[in-house]
Amino acid sequence: MGRRQPKPDNEGGPTLKDVRLAVMEVDCTLCDRRGSLDRKALVAQFGAGMSFKRLRRRVAMGCARMCHPQGDSCGTRFPCLDTEYSLPPKSS
Repeated sequence: MGRRQPKPDNEGGPTLKDVRLAVMEVDCTLCDRRGSLDRKALVAQFGAGMSFKRLRRRVAMGCARMCHPQGDSCGTRFPCLDTEYSLPPKSS
């Protein structure tokens, strides 16, 4: 019996299937933490429908700024989402 994949979330924004980079960088603009994530391993663990919005929360789990009383003030981001080349070309 195969491992059960979580249902894709429909939060809007790009998902793992939209970004085809083999390795994705992740960093925090506030605390200078940096790392690299293997896309293939992420897809195997969370499914291709995982949104970067939800993935960001998973990656930053344990961040005091993420669970702040005034709301999310964590600076975790995926720089690959800042560039056009990481997303598939838009169809006209």
